[in-house]
Amino acid sequence: MKLLAKLAVVLALGTVAVVPGVVAAKPPVYKAAGPNGGLGYTNTKVEENRYVITYTGDARMKADVVANYALLRAAEFTTEAGHEWFAVLTTSVKEIEVGSAEDVASRTGAFIGNVTASSGAGSNQSAGSDSSIPMGPSTGGFGGGDVPPAVLERWKPRKVSQAVLLIQVGSGDQASFPGATKQPEIFEAKKTAEEIRASVK
Repeated sequence: MKLLAKLAVVLALGTVAVVPGVVAAKPPVYKAAGPNGGLGYTNTKVEENRYVITYTGDARMKADVVANYALLRAAEFTTEAGHEWFAVLTTSVKEIEVGSAEDVASRTGAFIGNVTASSGAGSNQSAGSDSSIPMGPSTGGFGGGDVPPAVLERWKPRKVSQAVLLIQVGSGDQASFPGATKQPEIFEAKKTAEEIRASVK
């Protein structure tokens, strides 16, 4: 049975909408995630010819864009691995929380409220340089002391969209999908990548 039938590029994952007449906004970032994760894609081998593709967006990226970027990475990865098609065995698009309260303390620069203080005519002393000045480094200056408790209490983790695909890659017209409970969606890698890239320009 031929598997490389014509398929809609995004099917259950949605498409990127293009609104005519609207000033073109800067396109969302598409890139590999850093060594510590964060914005971008990752691909992890789970068994022979099966991989988990993850794309994590930033706070401005909509879920459908994140899903498209996960699909784009799956298509690119399949081609890079020397295969013709990939099948999406499972897919998940959800909101996750990123960051932690400790991130606030790692920021550099003076905390809001640390302004230049004057101690006399002609003097120009930074509030961040004297621990006796309220909001100075010993009472909450970023990069110099503890973050004020009120800031930590109000801090909330950012929510971003993340798409996770379990894919199986292959070539030719024959394939089997051990463990699959239903026939997976199958995408031609090169064509899928081209169509998604064109839709986000």
